[in-house]
Amino acid sequence: MSALVISLDFELFWGVTDSRTVENYGANIEGVWQSVPGMLKLFKEYDIHATWATVGMLMCKDYKQWSELRPSIMPTYERESCSTYSVAALARDLPKLFFARPLVEQILATDGQELASHTYSHFYCGEEDATVEQFVADLNCAKSIFDEYKVKPTSLVFPRNQVQDEYLNELMGAGFTAYRGNQDHWIYRDGHLMPVSYGTARRLIRAADVYLPITGNHTYSLSTNIPKGQLINIPASRFLRPVSGHSIIDKLQLSRIKSGMLEAARTNSVFHLWWHPHNFGRHVEANLLNLERLLKYYRALNHEYRMQSLSMQELEVSCRIN
Repeated sequence: MSALVISLDFELFWGVTDSRTVENYGANIEGVWQSVPGMLKLFKEYDIHATWATVGMLMCKDYKQWSELRPSIMPTYERESCSTYSVAALARDLPKLFFARPLVEQILATDGQELASHTYSHFYCGEEDATVEQFVADLNCAKSIFDEYKVKPTSLVFPRNQVQDEYLNELMGAGFTAYRGNQDHWIYRDGHLMPVSYGTARRLIRAADVYLPITGNHTYSLSTNIPKGQLINIPASRFLRPVSGHSIIDKLQLSRIKSGMLEAARTNSVFHLWWHPHNFGRHVEANLLNLERLLKYYRALNHEYRMQSLSMQELEVSCRIN
């Protein structure tokens, strides 16, 4: 069986507090209120099952609930800007950029959508002075907000793809059975973390790899008959960038993604596409049109090769011993 897996890192402004400002990125976050319903509409039309890895903080009803719901051990990053708790004033004054319970409810009301975890606070496992104990406390806090929705998440996506072995060991105890890993290539393997000496080269190769077949398609076959109690890695294949405004460049990216989808369909493999809803926050209609082109291609592969659309949870279940 071949499968298309789609996962989305749903985070609002909580996901960019250390790298963006309201002035230069607020419009992208506001656009999420249009992009998420637009994506759900397309997913319903094309029968797409997707995983929404959601930051627990945005699931809070409002600032008051957020200010009262805190982990027992707070993160102590060396870079204070990495802590989402440092933007309390913004969360109070600009709630639409931080809290989106109505969107979460729309996701839950749409068939085939999995509500997964992106940790509670957009926790950075790879930052200096972060600890496993802080991570566990964060997961416990996320459980509290998921309980309000009567959801027990089983899939997790690490913020900034900072997959760390010592943190993986804690996932099973917290009820998770699968996570999104990174592509098995040195420019992707450590998420956004990389020794400074490799940083420039990696960025250049990554940029080119979006449009040219440099590192391959990163399709993969998952093992079957995996016993319960073993955490399953469902690696990413490709990141869907927002439209650039240059038709040739955008066509090259779509061609690159379609190549991976086709390879997976022909070889009974998995192709795992991911992005953030805020990537679609500007030029919402153009980004949704780009997405629809990929979903139409998926439909063709479904008809010709019986490729299936599966959430991370559904793929994980299919790998277990019956």
